[in-house]
Amino acid sequence: MGGRRVRRFAAFGCFLVLAACATTQQPVKMNEPRRVVGTDNDVRIDAQVYGDRLGPSVTLPLQYDITNNRSNTILIADLLPESSYDPDTHTVTISIGSEIPGEEFLPRLIPIRAGEKKSFTTSARVRIVANLASPWVPRPNALRIKVNFLTDPIPFEKLIAIPERAVHDPALAAQLFTKWVEGNETVFTNSLPMHWGAGSSEDATPMRSGRRPGG
Repeated sequence: MGGRRVRRFAAFGCFLVLAACATTQQPVKMNEPRRVVGTDNDVRIDAQVYGDRLGPSVTLPLQYDITNNRSNTILIADLLPESSYDPDTHTVTISIGSEIPGEEFLPRLIPIRAGEKKSFTTSARVRIVANLASPWVPRPNALRIKVNFLTDPIPFEKLIAIPERAVHDPALAAQLFTKWVEGNETVFTNSLPMHWGAGSSEDATPMRSGRRPGG
């Protein structure tokens, strides 16, 4: 937990610049060939990945819907997605939201009420740090999406739908740390096959800028 917390705190130091995503009134189409889906803990994610290639450093545009089938509101941290790579499964995971809050800065939280669905567009920067020099080393060949959400909105009322993308409040961050970690739950989608090689996914679809709650 300690190492993971340090890494997250370092990342949150600059998320005032990074936090950006856009809501869209157009949900993901169920017949899209590049669609992934995941359902767990009464929360569902449907997502479309624009692009089918991975490389050492690529940008993948995404469109995704989060549906809350719970009886209470859930919260999603308004941050750009993060990516990680597992060389054992050769899979890239794009994470939406955050498992751990910042040490000094706290992000705006987007509410998704009971029975509500909200649609978003964003871009995920994928950087793969692995020893791929040998032709015998398997290349990354799959991608999945992970959504982190907070299950109880009451402790986080000061951050819900605030006009700022982030607030600087070390005392509040310390106060909320345990509640955030204990209240975080996750949903994973199925894995989507990906190709490895040259080519860019950055212009696969036009992206909107900014992030504004909607649904």
